[in-house]
Amino acid sequence: MSNNFNELHAAEAFVQVMNTGSFAAAAKLRGENPSSVSRAIAQLESHLGVRLLNRTTRNLRITEAGTTYLRYVRELLEHQQAVRDALLELRSGTPKGLVRLSVPVVVGEHILAKYLGEFHQQYPEVNLQIDLSNRNAQLVEEGIDLALRFGVLADSSLRARRVSTIWRRMYASPAYLQAHGIPKTPKDLIGHQCIAFSQRGDVKEWEFWPKAGGVSQKHKVDSWLTCSSPMMVVNAIASGLGVGRSAPWMVKQALGNGEVVEILSDWHCDDPQQGGLPMYIVFPPGPSAQVPLKSRVVAEFLENVLLREFGVERSVK
Repeated sequence: MSNNFNELHAAEAFVQVMNTGSFAAAAKLRGENPSSVSRAIAQLESHLGVRLLNRTTRNLRITEAGTTYLRYVRELLEHQQAVRDALLELRSGTPKGLVRLSVPVVVGEHILAKYLGEFHQQYPEVNLQIDLSNRNAQLVEEGIDLALRFGVLADSSLRARRVSTIWRRMYASPAYLQAHGIPKTPKDLIGHQCIAFSQRGDVKEWEFWPKAGGVSQKHKVDSWLTCSSPMMVVNAIASGLGVGRSAPWMVKQALGNGEVVEILSDWHCDDPQQGGLPMYIVFPPGPSAQVPLKSRVVAEFLENVLLREFGVERSVK
């Protein structure tokens, strides 16, 4: 094998062949001849001592060894690009590179999406990869640079910046209340049809704190509908299917249309001693000083969007 063999160069060619499905397409992408790409992969196979691809005149089939190599080499190349991006940032002082962001579906679709053009105009050299999910993504394992989280943080190793506080409230539709009566206290919810938000489907009780002060109350939740979509909860409440908890910003339109009304307004749905339901921007473990500039500007932009658009309540009302 030639002493000029470059494994990373060949690995990039292999990944691009697998991404595009052919030597010709990969070669066009790389600005090379198909024969050069084929030769690079043949040299890579010789260097590794395994066959990565089975070639015929009509198609390519990846081998078991090729599948294993592809999985790891993709991670290697991503890390290499991250290093390049970090060095470019240091030299230029300009945010550059890919940032992987995880946010709840409703936040991404209903709030963040309309601000992405503004972000791109402000930071044209930062690329965003946004994971919309109501689950808590594993930042380290999934290569997530930052995420938005609501509630108490289960992982104490994460670096977290508390953005603000949400005070959830109880809502129902006028039609539901006319048919089932208006609950005056949390205890009155027993026997009502409750609609619960949960990522795991294990909601068993709701806790309430009197705004006038005093001991909290916990009551069993007879939730005939439990779902991981907070917007589905709002829509179900507005459709007269039951009572449920939500953040005021999420029911703003339904309130304006008269589709829902607030109930149990003398009670908190979140612990006032903890300051309500906290909202955090979280980063993977490690020193704060090592957060890349590109991640810092995304976090700052996200925080500004949340405070501008959510109508987040920063104090008890």
